Amino acid sequence: MSFAASLSGLTAASRAIDVIGNNIANSQTIGFKSSSVRFADVLAASADGEPSSGAASAGVSAEIINQKFDQGVALQSENPIDMAITGPGFFRLNNGGAITYTRDGQFRLSYDTGTSGQFALVNRNGLNVTGYAADYGTDPQGVIVTTAAPQDILIDPVMPAAATSRVLVGASLDAQAAVPAVAPFAANNELTFNDSAALTVFDATGATHNLRIYFSKSSPGNLWDLHTTLDGIAQTGPVSLSFDTNGSMTTAMPLAAQTYALGGGGNLSVTLDLGKTVQYGNPFSVSSITQDGYGAGAIDGAVGLRVGNDGVIQAFYSNGESRKVAQVVLANFNNPNALISLGDNQWMTNADPVKGSGAELLDTPLGSRGFGLGSIQGAAREQSNVDLTVELVALIEQQRNYQASAQTFKILDQVLQNLANAT
Repeated sequence: MSFAASLSGLTAASRAIDVIGNNIANSQTIGFKSSSVRFADVLAASADGEPSSGAASAGVSAEIINQKFDQGVALQSENPIDMAITGPGFFRLNNGGAITYTRDGQFRLSYDTGTSGQFALVNRNGLNVTGYAADYGTDPQGVIVTTAAPQDILIDPVMPAAATSRVLVGASLDAQAAVPAVAPFAANNELTFNDSAALTVFDATGATHNLRIYFSKSSPGNLWDLHTTLDGIAQTGPVSLSFDTNGSMTTAMPLAAQTYALGGGGNLSVTLDLGKTVQYGNPFSVSSITQDGYGAGAIDGAVGLRVGNDGVIQAFYSNGESRKVAQVVLANFNNPNALISLGDNQWMTNADPVKGSGAELLDTPLGSRGFGLGSIQGAAREQSNVDLTVELVALIEQQRNYQASAQTFKILDQVLQNLANAT
């Protein structure tokens, strides 16, 4: 039994050295989590083959490898879609239906030929990162839908155009202005109106049009007429505007939608809101004039993406607009140390009912489901959590353990030889 005990010591120390060596080799591997060997003594069997309290120890066992999911240091990355998890949780990867988990957030965009030209968010091995998609039905800026099951994150590189539907105007009309000497109003005759302002609006195809707004004093009091033209052709008005003695607008806003016929066919309907327009005894000026339409835009690959602490991916398009495109989902487990390591910084669930990892717990970063998942740091990578000082000390210890077991084995061999020679 002494030979067996010594041999088990050699085997256990050798395995521990293997684990330590793997830790040291991966000290620079992004998202790597170190491991350690857990030792336990082994009782010798009694005559009937069962363990016995009176039997001597039969050596040491090193069958259990503990994984250490301590936080690694997050360092900045030049890739805006690299992600580091601060706190508990794992990124969730889809490999053709097989779900794996990782802390390695080195991500990139892959052109997905099977999804109408969309980009897929993948890890460095091409596995799809999963999360929640954005819906644009109620908000063109995107609303993340977290009620559905996580799916592969797909990003549309093109943001479709949106027609202008609302124009907000903040202007100051001159209360001392005189009624125009020439009537009726004509857009091409400056003698028929007092002042004007212009802005660019968009139709449903993203084509631009020039919308011009004209103000004409209709009486010496506090009344004005509003006219508009689109591309100098389509014309609406007059719409009466009134102000109180303090110069504030009294006409209800917004005005009824103004509809313009487009030269290429179709119409553009725009609601005007002049609620911030006033009438003072100062020369005409425009403080603000905005509209909600835009042309089609595209993102410049990963350069056009940003990731928030909540895992929401925001896309910035060439048309000057931005919108949410997806949100990364995180997973955790009641017993993450029981996850099965697949290598390459990936783990899978362990279904053992007693010693397994437990059910998958899903939530968004900093989510509210009570799972305590961490946050996301965009444009960053989580470094390995290997402490080289600790590992090198452990390596020396296991080397001594190995040498001691080998020396014990050698001495036992000499004792047996001496006994054999004595007989």
